[in-house]
Amino acid sequence: MNPNRATALIATLLGMCSLPSFATDTASTLCVSTDKVVFSCPLANSKKIVSMCASGDAKHFYYAYGRSASPELVYPGRDQPSDGVFMRSHLVYGGASGGTAYSFVKQGYKYIVYSASGTGFQDGGVIVQRPGDTGVAKKMQCQSSKIVESQDDGIIDTTLKWKSDSQIVAHGLPSTR
Repeated sequence: MNPNRATALIATLLGMCSLPSFATDTASTLCVSTDKVVFSCPLANSKKIVSMCASGDAKHFYYAYGRSASPELVYPGRDQPSDGVFMRSHLVYGGASGGTAYSFVKQGYKYIVYSASGTGFQDGGVIVQRPGDTGVAKKMQCQSSKIVESQDDGIIDTTLKWKSDSQIVAHGLPSTR
């Protein structure tokens, strides 16, 4: 191989290795670039994404669902207050596993964005329940190994202050069975 070509190839490969690791994550979120990801994932068997986002100062939160170019649902709107809109519940399972569920109600429908993990598994997605129904109207799972969750202490501290969803605390996630 030509020495100049080999040098160019090595430089290109080294440059690729130094790309920021979050570059692929930003393609898997509907959060505005100045906002922070609370939770986000591309949905399995779909071109859609589900995201929970926080404003840069972590004072406003919103849920977004749809395609990256044009979300179908953003709730509450990015310019609307989010105080008291969301609930956060701990998911408890046997062994070294557990997770988090964020829930809210819009026009009677309950939306639950969840993530659970433990030794050898990670699961997440969004569940929708019809008004007055404890079953699942729709469940959409995240693509395997594509879940992004915030490790930002400010966001975690803020969401820990949210009210818990009593149904999730008492019964866990709704079952599709």
